[in-house]
Amino acid sequence: MERINVISTHVASVDDLLNGGFRLGQLYFLYGEEKTGKTSLTLTICASAVEEGLKPLFIDCSGRLHPERILQILQSWSIDLSKLSIKMIQSFQEQTRLIINLYDSKKIFDVIILDDFTYQHRIELSRDVRLNLSIYKKLALQVAMLSELASRENTAVIIIGQVHDMPEQEGGKPVAYRILSHWAKWVIKLRVGSRNYKEIIIEKPEKKGPGYFIINNRGISKPDNFRVK
Repeated sequence: MERINVISTHVASVDDLLNGGFRLGQLYFLYGEEKTGKTSLTLTICASAVEEGLKPLFIDCSGRLHPERILQILQSWSIDLSKLSIKMIQSFQEQTRLIINLYDSKKIFDVIILDDFTYQHRIELSRDVRLNLSIYKKLALQVAMLSELASRENTAVIIIGQVHDMPEQEGGKPVAYRILSHWAKWVIKLRVGSRNYKEIIIEKPEKKGPGYFIINNRGISKPDNFRVK
């Protein structure tokens, strides 16, 4: 059986920007504001991975993943829910332990997605800069381990970041952007474009885009009667 190294989103303009799709062995940092399609895109990747015989793990770091949405997408792909492993995170400490366990274990999953990765990190932050420094160091350690895990185990690791209104953030950048973008092989921004299409823009390794998609029962698809003004 031929080994799958790239997971297609089945949306041509998105796959073209990604050189065919999401590649095993690389760390991706995907970010954008609310309602830009981050979770729908990554659940689509999970469904596509299962269809190719791969094993995905979806880690919900904020507890906001809707079971109905998961079922809707998987049923649209005719995929049983048991094929997708889901883990809920309750604290920053638990997130650290889980990443260490994944790092120390033999390969189980081909795709690992961490949704709203900095959620627990944000809860830990305070007004004391000195205390926050140690929290940022722990976050950096988590990302460094995920980067090495991706490369060592030939696993596609996708970190999802949210854009939040915080004083230290400028230009619509997510929390801990510098840390996450430093370790990621790919940095991908999602936004709402014209005609309410969702746009995907590659910021790293080279700037290119946008590609376009819509959100539907299958997760994401090519826009109907596709035309961009």
